[in-house]
Amino acid sequence: MLPVTKTGMAGIGLSVPQVIERDGEPYLAIAASGPMVDLPSFAPPKFGELHAFMGERGITPAGPGFFRYRSFDDKGHVTVEAGSPVAPNTAGSGAVIAGMLPAGRYAAATYTGPYDRLYDAFLMLNGWMKGRGLEPDGVPGEPGCQLEVYRVTPMDEADSSRLVTQLLIKLTP
Repeated sequence: MLPVTKTGMAGIGLSVPQVIERDGEPYLAIAASGPMVDLPSFAPPKFGELHAFMGERGITPAGPGFFRYRSFDDKGHVTVEAGSPVAPNTAGSGAVIAGMLPAGRYAAATYTGPYDRLYDAFLMLNGWMKGRGLEPDGVPGEPGCQLEVYRVTPMDEADSSRLVTQLLIKLTP
């Protein structure tokens, strides 16, 4: 998390949020846990492990990769899943879990910019939700489904100010 005086950057921003409906989506993922401040070092490498698993089995991603946030605690610890959508009935094995992103209503916004400002983008999305009287699904510290979907990644674009991430928070029914 950046100091509040360092969050702004020319050319980055968050779209006006909206509420969308999403169908359930099967996925494979590998979990990772640690201090939120260290997330860039412990979570992204799980994508390499996941892609190796999928490649060895001929499994093709059905969409862009994502982080699903599973839990946060008051000491700054986070548990995420580095995941990829896949065809229905695709099985995991060992550290690779198979799951289903839940169907339902989601608050959604598109963030353009470097990953070190995603925390602030989520704060902005949460503020929009609060202002609209929308409640996130789940319980404090355990979101029903909170996602960062990586639409334009560092593998696609060298300029970090041009990365594109869709932010999704499942809403209460």
